[in-house]
Amino acid sequence: MLSDPQRKSMSVSYFPTSMEVIGVSNPDLKKVIREIKMKYRGWSAEEWIQFAIDLVDTGFFECQALAYELVGRDRKILAALTRDDLDALAKNLDNWASVDGFSVGIYGVLWGKGVVKDHDIDRLLKSEDHWQRRVAVVSTVALNLKSRGGTGDRRRTLDVCGRVVDDHHDMIQKALSWALRELSKRDREAVISFLRKHEKRLAKRVLREVNHKLEFGTKN
Repeated sequence: MLSDPQRKSMSVSYFPTSMEVIGVSNPDLKKVIREIKMKYRGWSAEEWIQFAIDLVDTGFFECQALAYELVGRDRKILAALTRDDLDALAKNLDNWASVDGFSVGIYGVLWGKGVVKDHDIDRLLKSEDHWQRRVAVVSTVALNLKSRGGTGDRRRTLDVCGRVVDDHHDMIQKALSWALRELSKRDREAVISFLRKHEKRLAKRVLREVNHKLEFGTKN
């Protein structure tokens, strides 16, 4: 009923994934989320977590996105997540939309709270899977994003960014640009110093986007 054939077709090139894509628009997905929250408002955090895991297990892209939004926008649910829950939710991370939703909304938030440890990020950065490496980089966004409870973390953000300077995968370079741009809102001088230090090694795209953010306040 909510399937949009055009959106479904667009996903093939926009965020290709092994998951089944129904083609539900973001506004319609938000409507579904509101209805679910209202219908099951009496559920405990543990019941919501299991529901989210079940959604991810369906193998549908929209169900996964719905699960990440339900969990990531509720502090009580986030606070109740265990490491096993995280592992169960971190399935089918094979496209930028899924990775970013998981990293900014859940994984990075729990890194800031100490549930995810620095050695977990280190393990991701050493992965042969570029999506796993992107999780590590994008998770720094949550450390600096006020809407996700971030209070600013120059040390950990720049440590991760410094480790992917020479990672030339497009998805990593885009994530690196995002991470630096987000940190620049918290610590402009630290980002300027980072750019100067790594100027000869950073991708032109990263330099262009971050410098534009520093000068004009926008990505482009």
